[in-house]
Amino acid sequence: MRPHENNITDLPLWDDDIALQQVLSLIWQDEGHVTQNAKWSRLSGGRSNPVWHVVLDEMPYDLVCKLFDGTAATPLFANEGTREALVLKHLEGEEVAPTLVAFLDSALGASVLYQHLDGVPWTGAVEDVARLMARLHGIEAPSGLPEMMTSPVSLIAETRAMSHAAGVSLTAPPEVNGTLPNPTRRFLHGDIVPGNIVVTADGLRLIDWQCPVVGDPAADIAIFLSPAMQVLYGSKPLTDNQISNFLDAYLASGGDAVGVVRYEALAPLFHWRMACYCDWKAAHGDVAYRDVAALERHALEQG
Repeated sequence: MRPHENNITDLPLWDDDIALQQVLSLIWQDEGHVTQNAKWSRLSGGRSNPVWHVVLDEMPYDLVCKLFDGTAATPLFANEGTREALVLKHLEGEEVAPTLVAFLDSALGASVLYQHLDGVPWTGAVEDVARLMARLHGIEAPSGLPEMMTSPVSLIAETRAMSHAAGVSLTAPPEVNGTLPNPTRRFLHGDIVPGNIVVTADGLRLIDWQCPVVGDPAADIAIFLSPAMQVLYGSKPLTDNQISNFLDAYLASGGDAVGVVRYEALAPLFHWRMACYCDWKAAHGDVAYRDVAALERHALEQG
């Protein structure tokens, strides 16, 4: 038995931040990536997984350690440590994401170490995010990522399944006018919300890569432009002018033109689905989502 496997199951780890951090520290010490005198501090902001800032005096950079909660996946957002490690390794040098240090799947669960980004959460111009998203969508995806479907049929089926699971009422789906072009297949982050965008001295970077996929760029655009996601992460719903500026900047930066056409056609369905997702989250105890569902319904009504 390895040293860090002793008595892990005897501790109420997931209910005790200090015990969780202590055992995780021992695990990474055993792997040789942190030292006994490393200083750990819990970071706020993560909605799905506990995350720590790790300071080591003997290293030229600080670390971030994320421990993946196996119960935190939702109908819209996966939560897989193996995907995050795969993507961070793939993106090294692309100036899009943090630099991976190591990944480990231990008795405590999957965890990842990456270099800490010295920066602040994004609150600035939407055009900067558009350029970052366009750059990501232009990078070839690593093999092994799942495919995302965004046809009207799949969006409606997904939403109805969430509604049934949460026991909440659901209005009829909005109609999609016109003929949609076939979607392109791009490398998607899957969760581009304000809290996952860090402003650094070298530009914007994306964190929290636990749900990347390959699929229609309209899906990434819809998540970022979602009024509920903006408000949940401390911002305000984007104005019509900001949305137009975002899409213009995305296209001007080489973003996927078909993805924009599909987003504009599918936006009512994306709002309808997100409203149901907020109801699903509220039904599962996350009260922060209760009020923001109305923002998505308002956006749907405004067309």
